Amino acid sequence: MSAFSREIRSFIVVSQSDSIRAAAERLNISAPALGRQMLILERSYGAPLLVRSTSGVALTAAGEELRNQALRWMEADTNFSQRLQQTKLAMDLRLRMGVMEGLVPTLVHPLMDRLEAVFGVVELELTVGTTRDIIDRAEALDLDLIVAFNMPRLSRLAVVQSEEYHLGVVYAPGSGPEGEGPVSLAEALQWPLCLPSAALSMHTRLLAEILSVRVNPRVRFNSNSIGALLNMLRRGKGIGFLTWIDVCADVEAGNLVFRPLASRRLTETLSITICRGNSLGDATGPVLAEISALLASLGK
Repeated sequence: MSAFSREIRSFIVVSQSDSIRAAAERLNISAPALGRQMLILERSYGAPLLVRSTSGVALTAAGEELRNQALRWMEADTNFSQRLQQTKLAMDLRLRMGVMEGLVPTLVHPLMDRLEAVFGVVELELTVGTTRDIIDRAEALDLDLIVAFNMPRLSRLAVVQSEEYHLGVVYAPGSGPEGEGPVSLAEALQWPLCLPSAALSMHTRLLAEILSVRVNPRVRFNSNSIGALLNMLRRGKGIGFLTWIDVCADVEAGNLVFRPLASRRLTETLSITICRGNSLGDATGPVLAEISALLASLGK
C-alpha cells in the first residue's frame, strides 16, 4: 500500500516518460484519464507542472521542484517503514514479491518453505502477472523484489542476477514429435500450436521465428496465461514453446515432454530484481541467496 495519492504516483511516472501517452501505457490507464490526474494536481498546487507540446511533455520549474520533493517524501516513507520493520521480531519477514505466473509452482511454493526455515514467521504478499503488470506495481512502490523474464532497465529497479533459458518444444506424452533430443522448428510446426498472446514478452520473437519457416501454422489456442497454456498442453491439445523453468515440475511428474529447439536461437532472460527503496533491510541478502539457490536447483 502506498501512502501517496494516485496523482503524485502518476506524476512521478509522467516525469520519467516522454509523453502522457507513454506514461499512460506504463500505468495501464488511458491518456485522457492520466491527463485529468495531472490537471487535478496542478489545480491542487496552484501552478503549472507540465509543458505540453506536440512532441511530448516537459516539467516546468514547479514540476521539477515537486518531482524532487516527491522523491524525498518517498525516500522518507521508505525509511519510516524500515524503522517500523525493525521493531518486529528479528526473525520475522514480510516480503512483497512479483513473479510471472509460470514461476508460481516451481519457485514460490518451495521458496516459502526455504524462507520459513531461515526466518521463522514469513508473510508473503505475492503479485502474479506479466512483466508489465509487475513493473506497474513496482513503480507504485508496492514491491520489494521481482523474479520475471525480460525485465527492462529502469531507474527504480536494480537487476542483481540474470540467467538465460532456451525455449523448448513442450507437449503431452504421445501428442508431439516422436523420439528424443532436439526438435527443429519446422518439425514442431507440423502440429497444432498453443501459443502465448501478445501480452507475454516472448510473443514477438517467437512469432517472427515461426513466420520465417514458411509454414502455415495451425494455432489451436493462445493466451496471456502460462497456466492456461500448460493446462491445454497437458490435455494434449497441441504443442507449445516454453522454457524449462516453466515446465520442469510437469516434466518431472510425467505430464509433459520438454525437448530443446534444434536452432536454440530463442531465449528468455530470467532476472532477480530488487526494487530500490524496498523495506527488506538486512533480510535482502538472505532472501536473494535463497531465491538464487532455488533457481540453480531447478536447472536449465
